[in-house]
Amino acid sequence: MSIIKERLELRAPAKINLFLKVLGPRADGYHDLYSLMARLELADFLVLEPLERPLKAADSLTYEGFGDPADLGFRDNNLALKALAALRALNPDLSYFGVYIQKNIPLAAGLGGGSSDAAAILLALGPKLGLSQSQLLSLGLSLGSDLPFFFGPKMALVEGRGEIISPWSGACPKWALLVNPGFPLATGRVFRELALTKRAEDHTLWPQSPLGGCPFGENDLLAPALRLEPRLLEAQKELESLGGLFFGLSGSGPTFWVLFATHEEAKEARASLKARPWLSILTALASD
Repeated sequence: MSIIKERLELRAPAKINLFLKVLGPRADGYHDLYSLMARLELADFLVLEPLERPLKAADSLTYEGFGDPADLGFRDNNLALKALAALRALNPDLSYFGVYIQKNIPLAAGLGGGSSDAAAILLALGPKLGLSQSQLLSLGLSLGSDLPFFFGPKMALVEGRGEIISPWSGACPKWALLVNPGFPLATGRVFRELALTKRAEDHTLWPQSPLGGCPFGENDLLAPALRLEPRLLEAQKELESLGGLFFGLSGSGPTFWVLFATHEEAKEARASLKARPWLSILTALASD
């Protein structure tokens, strides 16, 4: 029954939001967004191995890195498996796969790790199954609002629910320090705490910075995230004092990012956090 027989090795990069404006609720229960998103060099790595004789009609999942292998919730809600199921709904003869994920992107961290894993699978398998770009976009959006971004350029303005992607060519500082306080923060909880009752009309782009034309601004999800997790405030105050060129919260959190002009400055900032019980990751904005 296998219609795809080769082993696939995929890379799924993380993202940050340089700014994020929530314009208001939609009739479909989601929210209209206006955000500048940038891909990072930090990435998960996936291997898809076709199963010739699966023990049951299902894909299997193994993973290392962030996440507890015994966490059934992670498996049940895994977007990589959901992406395969969505493809199989359109192509019932699609092979079942053994899926391995080297999970380098923290879970529920506002970095788009699960969405990127799913997008990598859709991009790898979709063309082999004859799916068009519009079909892939529709499938991706059905799985999550972040997915369409990973189909496009490394930096883009994202609008609508996440399906309107416009390339952005401004230059931003390369080096990124990510700081995660060590607890997850579910996107749904943060949006519910935001509790918007009307649409915002002002969603013009924040003025470009004189430092190389990198726009950044507020994240509307920061305030509700802080209300849900007051522990974030301590990290916010310390990271704002690190001397980075730009600072912000990614997505619904809880991960903060700080951008630096040089690798050495980013390394020194990370070293200054050594005594803190936070996860810190030194990475860079994607170069291609």
